[in-house]
Amino acid sequence: MNPESSISQVETALKPCYQSAGFYDLLNRQKDYAAEVAYLSSRIEQHKQSEGNRLLDVACGTGQHIYFLQTSMKCEGLDIDSEFLDICSDKLPGMKFHLGDMTNFQLADKFDVVTCLFSSIGYVKTVDLLDSTIKNMADHLNPGGLLIIEPWYTPATFKPGHSTVIVEETDEYKIVRMNLWLQKDMVAQGHSHILVMNSAGIQHIQELHELALFTNEEYAASMRAAGLEVVEVDENGPIGRGLFVGRKIA
Repeated sequence: MNPESSISQVETALKPCYQSAGFYDLLNRQKDYAAEVAYLSSRIEQHKQSEGNRLLDVACGTGQHIYFLQTSMKCEGLDIDSEFLDICSDKLPGMKFHLGDMTNFQLADKFDVVTCLFSSIGYVKTVDLLDSTIKNMADHLNPGGLLIIEPWYTPATFKPGHSTVIVEETDEYKIVRMNLWLQKDMVAQGHSHILVMNSAGIQHIQELHELALFTNEEYAASMRAAGLEVVEVDENGPIGRGLFVGRKIA
């Protein structure tokens, strides 16, 4: 961990599901974070009414969105996975990060923008927990501030049986990740098998990712119940999964 970084800890209820955090950036290097942040920044400029520029990225992962957002916002990050936060600290020395659970974190500060991106909200899995999680994030906003949520697929857009294969290579590693998405009730189950090979041998990593299939109406209702005005719903969003923007009512 970079000694110049600042990581605080709060109690967690959800459990980390990544066993491959150290390879996350490599396996997602095709993701155009700069373009996504340009899209998000235009929404912030259009809808934010609070005067400050403090941003909290909830479920920040390895900090790639923050890396680009920091040019226009004073950023902090929160994630449930300490290995992700170690990567953030090395990537963004001096920035403040919090080890915590999106469902129940409690920070002393308020923010002008809270983001929850790349479908991380789906991990809460029940409508009641969706309601309380969105309320918790909204409670960390200044009046006129924005909650920006990039949702997971809905029951209408999720395709059971969808599979992907990603192959990446560096001077040190050759990596193959195979994902197969199945459905159980209203939960999408992502079965991930990752093979990592280097000169020492081959490692096999298995992960199970379970994300709830909420409807657009459920996301919007949770925002309104949390004291937010839903100011934009984009069915496409930055990567085709949608975007919800809620503004805290003064």
